[in-house]
Amino acid sequence: MVRARHCVLVAATLLVGGCGGGGDKAATTTKATTPPTATQPKAGPNPLDPPPNVPQQATGTADAASVRVIKGWARTLRRGDVEKAARYFSLPSKFQNATPVLTIDIPAERIAINEALPCGAVPVKLGSAGAFTIVTFRLVERAGGDCAAAAGAKARTAIRVAAGQIREWYRLPDAPGGNGSKEPDGSTPVV
Repeated sequence: MVRARHCVLVAATLLVGGCGGGGDKAATTTKATTPPTATQPKAGPNPLDPPPNVPQQATGTADAASVRVIKGWARTLRRGDVEKAARYFSLPSKFQNATPVLTIDIPAERIAINEALPCGAVPVKLGSAGAFTIVTFRLVERAGGDCAAAAGAKARTAIRVAAGQIREWYRLPDAPGGNGSKEPDGSTPVV
């Protein structure tokens, strides 16, 4: 049972392509193109979108402790140390990368989600939004990965860190709210 669940998790994560520019295409192509009618049921929320309680943009300065965890995880993943990068995620934790929200509750699942990320990432902008840190990453090649054409693209995430570990990790649309609005000045560029 655990092995089957692990295989489904890996397959689902790999099928979506993971990270990189244009990650929102899957979400936008599944939405209805015509308004609902009496014969067409109204579309519900897209399960590939982050949950409604996940903020889309930063409103303040990122917490230093969260920044350390996020930078440590990104640096470790770039080096290709997937098992060590996996230990940055708590058990249980939530993870979504153009997938439905996954609950990660065994060590093999933590490893699987990190292995499925084909790119490494360098944080270039971090800001806070409630309990979350909104991070813009520049995607880079990583040891053992296959970033290919996505290298150099940007990817946005909402990450909640608690007790020194990542508790929630959600891939955000390339533009806050998906409407092209800019992030407020609360975001801090990383140098």
